Amino acid sequence: MKKILLSIAVISIFCSMQLSALSLVHYWNFNSLSLRLTAAKDVVSSPITQIPADFTLSQASLVYQAIPSTASPYSTYCDSVPLAVGVGSPANMRNGDPVGLALRLRNPSDQMQLVLSIPTAGYKNIVISYDLQRSSAGNGALTNTFYYSVDNGTTWKNSTTNNGGLISKDTIQSSPNWAVKSVTITDPAANNNANLKFKILFTGGQNTGTSGNNRIDNITVEGTLLGETTAIQESEFNNAAINMLPNSTINGVVHFSEVVDAVVYNVQGRQIKAVTKATDLVTSDLSKGIYVVRINGLVSKKLIIE
Repeated sequence: MKKILLSIAVISIFCSMQLSALSLVHYWNFNSLSLRLTAAKDVVSSPITQIPADFTLSQASLVYQAIPSTASPYSTYCDSVPLAVGVGSPANMRNGDPVGLALRLRNPSDQMQLVLSIPTAGYKNIVISYDLQRSSAGNGALTNTFYYSVDNGTTWKNSTTNNGGLISKDTIQSSPNWAVKSVTITDPAANNNANLKFKILFTGGQNTGTSGNNRIDNITVEGTLLGETTAIQESEFNNAAINMLPNSTINGVVHFSEVVDAVVYNVQGRQIKAVTKATDLVTSDLSKGIYVVRINGLVSKKLIIE
């Protein structure tokens, strides 16, 4: 009886949650990028050509450039690299795009930054995701470090080292295997902001010398339309069209009965992670607790991490 009452209580909590539906605001797939772009020695006096987004609602672009005040002899570049379809390939594609080219950010990268200009006019709850791969176990930056700016690059913030920024994480690990990385900017000043910028630094070692690189693909910037929320309906929990097994796990992965797009929320209604075109959901990075997994925007499943 206690277990039944607990299940009813949990479903009641989830049905009262207001989830924000994310929309694609900007997207780079790099499939048209075939040029070798030489990095600038000084970003103030000679910035390199911007790479426009392949899909954008408001003229987003990015640039790989030297950090200001970098010594003039410093030289590196970025280019594109062809990718193979199959196990271990990028997974964050949108709009039905095929696996094609990725952005290759060459070493030395210790004095380089990838800067995204990402206007968010009309949107809130900004989430940035991308596919990341290190060129090998022994080469390529070990970590990516994040900063954002709400004033067009005048002031940069993150949560631990600069100006008390509100961002879900400051650093992620790279790997020789492709993996989707996501970060959420929780600062209200980033919402509905025409001057929002986001940058990635290449840190943690293995970022000097002339061998190795980080490869980045399928950068997405998503947000919720201002004023938009979506309530979970009880019928979503009773929908058996798609199965998720198990719904209680200590083994670090759950499986779907078909290929899905899925978003994981905590009991406060905050998005924790997402997967696209997947049959498995890795849960080893989730803390113990109760979550809801919303599948294809139509079906919701309870998930317990033990």
